[in-house]
Amino acid sequence: MPARAPADRDAVPIYCYRCGGCDCLTDAFAPVSNIPERVVCEHCGSKETRRVISSVAYHASEASRTARLDPKYEKMVDSAMKKSASADENRLIERMQRRSSEKKP
Repeated sequence: MPARAPADRDAVPIYCYRCGGCDCLTDAFAPVSNIPERVVCEHCGSKETRRVISSVAYHASEASRTARLDPKYEKMVDSAMKKSASADENRLIERMQRRSSEKKP
């Protein structure tokens, strides 16, 4: 089985071009070593496009998303759990004790 190339070598950036004819955006995938200066507009077919800066994607880790939560959130969850009957830690023990005492003759 051949060795797989590292992920960063497989990645190809997306370049964004604005059409001078219809003002629509067209995306082009190309390696960094061969960036097209102009592309054909996929909407109107014009070759009068210019490269523009596109938006950037950012993927946050679970830890960083949790860190951005409101500090009051944890207290609200704890408060809601205390009010919930199903959150009582002794609930299952008491239930088992009741059932075992009911079974005794």
